[in-house]
Amino acid sequence: MSSQVILEQFFIKKSQQKRRTSPCNYKERYFILRAEDLSYFEYRHGKKLNLKGCIELSHIKCVEIVRSEMAIPCKYKYPFQIVHDNYYLYVFAPDNDCRLRWVKTLKDSKEYVGGGPQRADTGG
Repeated sequence: MSSQVILEQFFIKKSQQKRRTSPCNYKERYFILRAEDLSYFEYRHGKKLNLKGCIELSHIKCVEIVRSEMAIPCKYKYPFQIVHDNYYLYVFAPDNDCRLRWVKTLKDSKEYVGGGPQRADTGG
């Protein structure tokens, strides 16, 4: 975690429900994007950040804005998803500008670490 911070922000994260018995819940997390990875932390006032998850950018398959007609059950109403390995991480931004900035930056960062779309060599 020694590389420079590209973006950092509080978001609401939906539980990934990696286990069948995991409840569906929404928690505020502090996200930090660096050149190699995206980390998120539990934040408690006056305490050290507690790492809850870290995704290498090379493992990200897709980053997209989520559009839904369903009610969003948390205070941040601007969702986007990060598909990595075999998981979907749903993140809720406080406003649309913030969401657009993060989606664009994640997509741009992904291109540089080799996780983005591959261009075919046309040989000419």
